[in-house]
Amino acid sequence: MANQASNRPEKTLLTPALDIYEQENLVTVIAELPGVNNDNLNIQVHDQTLIIEGVIALATADGEQLGHEEITSPYYTSTLQLGRDLDSKNISADFKDGLLTLKIAKKTFSAPHKIEVQFS
Repeated sequence: MANQASNRPEKTLLTPALDIYEQENLVTVIAELPGVNNDNLNIQVHDQTLIIEGVIALATADGEQLGHEEITSPYYTSTLQLGRDLDSKNISADFKDGLLTLKIAKKTFSAPHKIEVQFS
């Protein structure tokens, strides 16, 4: 049985559920990605845009060759614009049991201070 590319179903696009928590020096983003495994998870930052992508891997037996495809691997995607106060180079990620936890540090700004002027 031959697989015809023109008969391939479209992949299903899903948007993960997100919770966002803010603390004084940190923002935490929790994304729900059930069915995604470590090999199919991609997190990137471009400028101040955070991109989360994950593909749900459908199980197949080793050595099986696809003869007909109607079931596709759904995928998650979410894009978040990070505020200027967040440090896009200081993000940690943890993935466990379908929950992705991202911790994004806030940039530290020095407190305003007075500059003494010396008169000559």
